[in-house]
Amino acid sequence: MKNLGIILFTTIVALAACEPKTDLDKKLSEYEEAKTELASQKAKVHDLKVELEAAGVLQINDNRSLVTTFKLKPTIFEHNIEVRGTVKSRGNITISPETPARVTRVAVKEGQKVKMGQTLVVQDAEVLQNNIEELRTSLELATTTYDRQKKLWDKNIGSEMQYLQAKNNKNSLERKLATAKSQLAKTNITAPFSGTIDQLDVRVGQNIQSGQPIIRLVSLANMYIKANVSDAYVGKFEPNQEVSIYFPSTGVELKSKISAIGQVIEPKNRTFELEIIIPSSSNIKPNMVAVLSVSDYEKTNAFTVPTNIIFTDSKGFFVYQLKQSEGNNVAIRTDVTLGLSAGTKTEVLTGLAEGDVIIDKGIYDISNGSQVKIAK
Repeated sequence: MKNLGIILFTTIVALAACEPKTDLDKKLSEYEEAKTELASQKAKVHDLKVELEAAGVLQINDNRSLVTTFKLKPTIFEHNIEVRGTVKSRGNITISPETPARVTRVAVKEGQKVKMGQTLVVQDAEVLQNNIEELRTSLELATTTYDRQKKLWDKNIGSEMQYLQAKNNKNSLERKLATAKSQLAKTNITAPFSGTIDQLDVRVGQNIQSGQPIIRLVSLANMYIKANVSDAYVGKFEPNQEVSIYFPSTGVELKSKISAIGQVIEPKNRTFELEIIIPSSSNIKPNMVAVLSVSDYEKTNAFTVPTNIIFTDSKGFFVYQLKQSEGNNVAIRTDVTLGLSAGTKTEVLTGLAEGDVIIDKGIYDISNGSQVKIAK
């Protein structure tokens, strides 16, 4: 009986030790069984794959990313800025009379093209003409008097005062006559340059005053663009530098050059002026808006890469180079220092050298140290 009790106790202890004490123990047991089964299945899959590839049923997988590359070489790099400007014309003026008088003839009409020196408006000159005739008569008498006094003075006859008064009277009348003739000429208002009558605000019989605007004359032969540029670009431009011009309202594109660079910074908006002469064109009008594209930086031996292949992280900017490692093509991260960007290109200042092989397409499927395959 004693031996039977010992056996029963031992059996109960063994059964208790075999049973999971908690849910975690049960899950741990299931995990170990599943892991053993997975390892067995992986080994089976591997063996079957090897047999099928050997038999030609399956193709051998190449997990390398497909990429394209280019060799880095120096090139010309130019950075342009765009500035908005306005078309101005030195031949866009208003004409006013210099003497007040009644208009007797208007010789032009709006829209008419005129040549330099052509008569535009004629003013009443009757009073001036009468004044000139009186001055001429007075001058004739003064000249005769002076000549006689001079002959007498040359013979030491008469007083010096009489001679000087006669001379002064003659000279004064000559000046008055010249002034009257000049005023008479100004009653015939002429075009100071060739152009088009853009506006006509005068009619026959109208009394016009000195300085009163009566005609707007416009010439398209001497136009320019005035643009205000930030003072951040001081020293970036030179006279005769080429400029591309685009007029949004008409779609016209022109090439020209910088004719003048302002030497004063406007304190209100911190800008200076650029002046660009534009060639004559029937499609370009004063006060039109123009967009200027002008280079503020150029380098003849620059290293540039496509902007879209440049990555950035907390360490800075980098690109992927193609290098060899144990006979394999490997993508290697290369940190770079960047300059300006223009269009789709960015200048690389440091980090790359001539002849470096740069990965461009396929860069989003690789990481530092990835093996890659070069696309043919």
